[in-house]
Amino acid sequence: MAIGVGDDARSVVNAHGAGTTYIVKAGTHLRNFSVQPKPGDRFCGQPGAVLDGGRSLASAFSGGATNVTLDSITVQEYNPGWQAAAIDPQTHASGWLVRNVSAVRNGWQGLGAANGMRILGGHYNDNDQMGIGGNAATGVVLDGLDNDPATLDKPELARNHTLHASCTFEGGGMKWDVGQVTVRNAHVHDNDCRGLGGHQRPRRSHRTNLVEHNLREGIFYEISQDAVIRNNMVHRNGHAANGWYWDAGINVNASFNVEVYGNRLSGNYNGITGVQQSRPDHTPPAHLLDKLHVHDNLICATGAGGHPTGVVADNGANLAARDISFTGNTIQSSPCE
Repeated sequence: MAIGVGDDARSVVNAHGAGTTYIVKAGTHLRNFSVQPKPGDRFCGQPGAVLDGGRSLASAFSGGATNVTLDSITVQEYNPGWQAAAIDPQTHASGWLVRNVSAVRNGWQGLGAANGMRILGGHYNDNDQMGIGGNAATGVVLDGLDNDPATLDKPELARNHTLHASCTFEGGGMKWDVGQVTVRNAHVHDNDCRGLGGHQRPRRSHRTNLVEHNLREGIFYEISQDAVIRNNMVHRNGHAANGWYWDAGINVNASFNVEVYGNRLSGNYNGITGVQQSRPDHTPPAHLLDKLHVHDNLICATGAGGHPTGVVADNGANLAARDISFTGNTIQSSPCE
């Protein structure tokens, strides 16, 4: 079933049953594409298919349908509002496949994740606050279009946070809450906040990503647990230069059971840092910097921060009594990009 540039997309979708494949015709669909898919629906864009909300529509895709596929579509200039997204399924809308999609120049977020969502390739750039938001979704995978990290064939998360709302809330390339997430083979760069951010609970894996030239931390993992951060290239992040142990290439904040290894860092304000703060603003378990193992990383040409690697507490905690280790890391003064 075709959806042309002059069609009202919602009427077309509402007129068909679940499991329909829609061909989104080439051209700009201006202010006429805002749908709630049915389970199993597929939306496949012809080359040059652009959904443009004209800053008057809240979202291009939303609702609770499962197993929806979006393929080769550009979604731009939607205005979803606070913490919402131009592509905005409900968290329980499981099994979405988002392949080769560009969500650019939208209000707040380009894409909001749902349980089990696979995000393959694509561009999530120049959005007002953040490229991708995780909400409470779990089992999410963000990955390239193939399994070869040497090709770095995207996804790309770049130049987000044009709205300049506070970075302390959320902003930048991507932030996840609560659930299990895997991020690999992504290019995360030039965001006016953090590159990759993980928040509140378990099992995140960041690996084989290129994270560079973000205003705050390249990879920031806070009040969480059970993460592996490995084999990333992390360059020239933290040029906001806020001092202390902030704005590191990789920062682990009040989190436990975290392993950081095989990463290559160069030119960041700080290198790999751990910070213990009191965080009563979130639910148990206790947010302790503990069981942190940082090993076999290459840390080069750290910037003005002066802390290429290390941990610190601002609440009087005795970190020497914790299971924290830095072993086998190489630190050098010359760049290694």
